[in-house]
Amino acid sequence: MKTILATFLILLLLLPVSTFGEIQTVTHTVKQSFGGSQSPDDARISAVAKAEREALEMAGTYIESLTVVKNSHVDKDEILALAAGVLTAEVVSQKNYHTEDAFGMDVVVKVVVDTSVLEERVKKLLQDKSHLTQLKEAQKREKELLQKVAQLEEENRKLMAKKQSTQELKKKFQQASRGLTAVDWFNQAGKLWNEEKYTNPKKAIEYLDHAIKLQPDYADAQNNRGLAYSDLGQYQRAIEDYNEAIRLKPDYAIAYINRGTDYNDLGQHQRAIEDFNEAICLKPDFATAYNNRGTTYTTLGQNLRAIEDFNKAIRLQPDDAAAYYNRGLVYCKDLNQCQRAIEDFTEAIRLKPDLADAYINRGTAYTYLDQYQRAIEDSNEAIRLKPDFAMAYDNRGNAYLLQGKINLGCRDAQKACALGICKALEWAKSKGYCR
Repeated sequence: MKTILATFLILLLLLPVSTFGEIQTVTHTVKQSFGGSQSPDDARISAVAKAEREALEMAGTYIESLTVVKNSHVDKDEILALAAGVLTAEVVSQKNYHTEDAFGMDVVVKVVVDTSVLEERVKKLLQDKSHLTQLKEAQKREKELLQKVAQLEEENRKLMAKKQSTQELKKKFQQASRGLTAVDWFNQAGKLWNEEKYTNPKKAIEYLDHAIKLQPDYADAQNNRGLAYSDLGQYQRAIEDYNEAIRLKPDYAIAYINRGTDYNDLGQHQRAIEDFNEAICLKPDFATAYNNRGTTYTTLGQNLRAIEDFNKAIRLQPDDAAAYYNRGLVYCKDLNQCQRAIEDFTEAIRLKPDLADAYINRGTAYTYLDQYQRAIEDSNEAIRLKPDFAMAYDNRGNAYLLQGKINLGCRDAQKACALGICKALEWAKSKGYCR
C-alpha cells in the first residue's frame, strides 16, 4: 500500500438531485421493517449500510462521466469503490413507523458531490491502486453482509408468519450487524487517508481498533492499523499488525509490501527485500513491490538492479510517478546520467504536478549540467508548492551563487540554514561570499 519515495539528492554544488453551482446533492431513502428475531438496532444498522451504499451507487453516475474514469476503463465495482473513497454518505434522518402489520424505520441519506474538485480527487485515488483495491474489498465485504442480512430477513418473515422466533437467528443478525459496523469503522479510517498516509494516524488507530474488536479476523483492518502506527514512527508495532494480517490472510501481498517498507525504515534491508520478493511471488504484476524493492537496492548500492526494478514498475504501471522519480535519482546521483534523470523527473512532474521533490531534484540535475537558470526556475516551483522547503532554498541559493548573484544567493542560503539545511551557506562562507 505504501510506495517508497526515495530521499533527496544532496547538491554537491434517476435520483432526486438538487443543483447549486458546482454542488450536486443525491438523496435516498430506505424503508426497513423489523420484528421477530431482528432487533430494532440490527435493523437500523443494516438499513443505514444499505441506504449509504445505494446513495453512493447513485452518485457514481457523476464519477462515471469523468474523463479520467472513461480513459481508465474502470468496472462497476471500481466505480462504487471510487465513490466510497472520494464522497461521504451522510444520514440526515431516521424515523420509526408502524402499521397494522409491522414496525419499521425510514432512513434518509444524502451524498454531496462537489463537481469542481471531483475529477482531481478521483485521479489521485486511481493512482493509489493499493488503497483502491482495499476500498473494493471493503465494498465486497459489505455487499456480502447485506446479502446475508437479506437472507436472514426472509427467514425471519417466515418465522413471524408462524408467530415464532429463534435465539439462533438473533445471533446471526447480531453477527451480521457486528460485521457491518466493523466495515463502517474501517471506512471512517479510510476517510483519513490522503497522499499514501493518514492525516490523523491516532484517530485512524482508534477507528481501526473498533473494527478489529468487532471482527478480530479482519485482515484489512489489521494491515491498515499497521500503516497508522507506521505513520507515527512506531514501526515495530506496525510490523506486529502486518504479521497478524499475514497470518489471517497468507496471500496478502499488500501486507508484505508494508512490512518490507517498515523493515527498510528500521535498517533491516535484507528482510525488506525478502518481503518484497514474497509480494512479487504472490502478485507478479504488483508495480509497487518492484518500486519499493528498487529503492532498497539503491540503499544497498545495487544501482543496476534498482534500475531494473524501476523499469519493471513503469512497464506495469506507466502512470507511476514514484517509479520515474526514483529511477531519476539513481541516474543522476549514482550513475552520473543527469540528462536521463531530467527526463524521468519531467515525466514524474507530468504525472504528478504537485510533486515538489521532483522539481528540486530536476533542479539539482540542471545545476550539474551548469543550467543554473533552469535550476532556479525549478526551485521556485518547489517553493511555491512547499513554502518551507529547506532543500529548495539551499539549491536555489547555490544556483544564484554559481551565477554570480551573491546577494540573492546568500539570502536563500541563510533562509535554508534557518530551516535546517546549511550546505550552501557553509560553502558560501568558505568562499567569503556570505557572512
